[in-house]
Amino acid sequence: MAPTPPAPPVVGPATPPIIRSIAVPASRVEAGQDVTITAVVEDAETPVSQLSFQWSASAGAIVGAGPTATWRHDGGITAGINVVVTLTVIDKYQAVEGNQIVEREFRVVSQAPPFRVHDSTAEMKELARKFLVDLFGNSSVPPEACLVDFSESCASVPNGKNDERNDIILHRQLVIVQRVTIYNQMASFPGTAASMVVNDTGFWDFWLADSKVTYYQDDFVITGIYEAGRWWICQSYVNRTGGASKAQALYGNKRGGWFPVK
Repeated sequence: MAPTPPAPPVVGPATPPIIRSIAVPASRVEAGQDVTITAVVEDAETPVSQLSFQWSASAGAIVGAGPTATWRHDGGITAGINVVVTLTVIDKYQAVEGNQIVEREFRVVSQAPPFRVHDSTAEMKELARKFLVDLFGNSSVPPEACLVDFSESCASVPNGKNDERNDIILHRQLVIVQRVTIYNQMASFPGTAASMVVNDTGFWDFWLADSKVTYYQDDFVITGIYEAGRWWICQSYVNRTGGASKAQALYGNKRGGWFPVK
């Protein structure tokens, strides 16, 4: 009589884990800020503490080996970015194949909704520099093209988009800018995460209508407003009493009697 074959090995049932959710920030995140990311994971057979968690992010660095991880971006962003966090949960289990117990694993992957990350100080400084040097400070750029980063919601406020358009039109009629240097930029939040101020000290070389080369140095103020997932310029003026326009600061207030203000 042939020997009775051994009974096949028995292992318990195995089902993959389920990633129920991944909690990420719902509002804007600033570079340099530590962000806690939390996942809700379930598994019918394996305790969550015995699962393996692998985190990754489309930008920045994420550290963690469990259902909670920490994300961080150290900065250098000159425009806002959307960050997507991905979680892979690994569940190792045993299965019977060819009458043998083998090691297998489930790998379940899920992505969180993107969240918005900014380096607001760097972004607003770059907006101010771009406007004062590359656009307003370049006499070949048409007035309307200089306003690409101005907010429509600030169009009618003093020193907003409409006033700035008129100011640039006047400049283009009377001045050819030779060189603009911006230095000593200082940025701050004036008490709200949706607004920002950049103070720039600027030095200008330009030709007046009489072909005389002159110069101008003053403190320029650029205010910003956060809308539609990015920063915009709200106002631009010279830091003097009443918030002088750049035309007033450069030439005084009487047409026909222009003079550079020292």
